[in-house]
Amino acid sequence: MAKMVNSKYGWTWPQFVKADSDCDRYWQAQKAEKRSLIEATKKSPRATTQGEKKTSEKIYIDF
Repeated sequence: MAKMVNSKYGWTWPQFVKADSDCDRYWQAQKAEKRSLIEATKKSPRATTQGEKKTSEKIYIDF
């Protein structure tokens, strides 16, 4: 186990690990939000051939 040593910024190791995980969680949420916005704003494909008719899919974004 790592020693509880203060760095020059006054942080202990557990505080650093928590801040790092919070940062990772924030950026994962940002990427997921961007991905969902891209999916929600995609244009539907041009008219399909007569034999294949696709039903429109509803997009649900959980805020």
